[in-house]
Amino acid sequence: MRIKKIQAKSFRQALSLVKKELGPDAVILSSEDRKGSSPYVEVTAAIDEKIETASLENYAPAVSKIQSESNNEVAELRNEMKSLRESIESMKNSVYEPQLPEARKNMFNFLKGRAIKDEYAIRLIEKARDTSELKAQIYNDLYSLTAGVKSEGFMDGRDKKVIMLIGPTGSGKTTTIAKLASQAIREGKKVGLISMDTFKIGATEQIRIYARMIGIPLAIVGDTASLVKSIQNYTDRDVVLIDTTGQNPGNDDYISGLKNIYETGVPVETQLLLSTSSDNDFLMESHKHYNLLPINYVAFTKTDEAVKLGSIYNLCSLYQRPVAYITNGQRVPGNIEYVDSNKLTNLILRTGSA
Repeated sequence: MRIKKIQAKSFRQALSLVKKELGPDAVILSSEDRKGSSPYVEVTAAIDEKIETASLENYAPAVSKIQSESNNEVAELRNEMKSLRESIESMKNSVYEPQLPEARKNMFNFLKGRAIKDEYAIRLIEKARDTSELKAQIYNDLYSLTAGVKSEGFMDGRDKKVIMLIGPTGSGKTTTIAKLASQAIREGKKVGLISMDTFKIGATEQIRIYARMIGIPLAIVGDTASLVKSIQNYTDRDVVLIDTTGQNPGNDDYISGLKNIYETGVPVETQLLLSTSSDNDFLMESHKHYNLLPINYVAFTKTDEAVKLGSIYNLCSLYQRPVAYITNGQRVPGNIEYVDSNKLTNLILRTGSA
């Protein structure tokens, strides 16, 4: 095992140096703020040299020459190596938490308790001295992603707007599209619906019910050519809302099918819906697939069903796209809200449902 002390101006910079000098598998043993005229952070890190148990076999000839080493001693050595490796893995899995200074550890635990990912929590505690400053930092991080979104409304200066909702299975696209349609009508807009969701059982009937309830036309299409034709047929509509199939974003055919829509040349505003009640790791992993598409906005759904809402901060940090709105219930119309950074910050830092 190699152990090394690293000094840097900030904890985040120290972590970067640890990774650079010792590699990504290095473990933080301790961290300490050094005061003085030129304050700095001192981090003690270690790296397991990856001595495999199998390597003992490579040295069997040499071992056999040392008469004092018995088979029992070799077995004991193997057990000690195994125990050491397990300890190293356990320390790595702790993700720095036990080694942080007390004040930072408390803030780190505060953020983790709200489901904020470790890497973002570390970045936040590097910039804040207490929980009140944490709140201010989250507010600032989200401000540029929420400022001005509500004032744009549906039309955004255009005579006609085509909005397409995409997202994984269960993100609430069909219900949300009914909410958006109801809102547009209240704003005096003429609305048309298009559904491409012929994959999920019952989806077509669900959106038909919404269309009849709201009193607007609906077109059901199964391919890109039919979609373009339906959009062209809605020349008398101010807003056209497109509901798409929800699938696993790791499905290449699914992403390719969405890409085909943009290649038609029809100007489409894309809103990515992400359910806050879904698995956080799945949503984070989905980014590398959805990031292949020209997403204009993200929206967070089912905030009323989520126990912790730190995923909102995680996903905002990852996507860096404006937040269009949140939904917090199944009621149509209703349960949809345009939010500012203050509202989002309060949601993220609370426990329980929104």
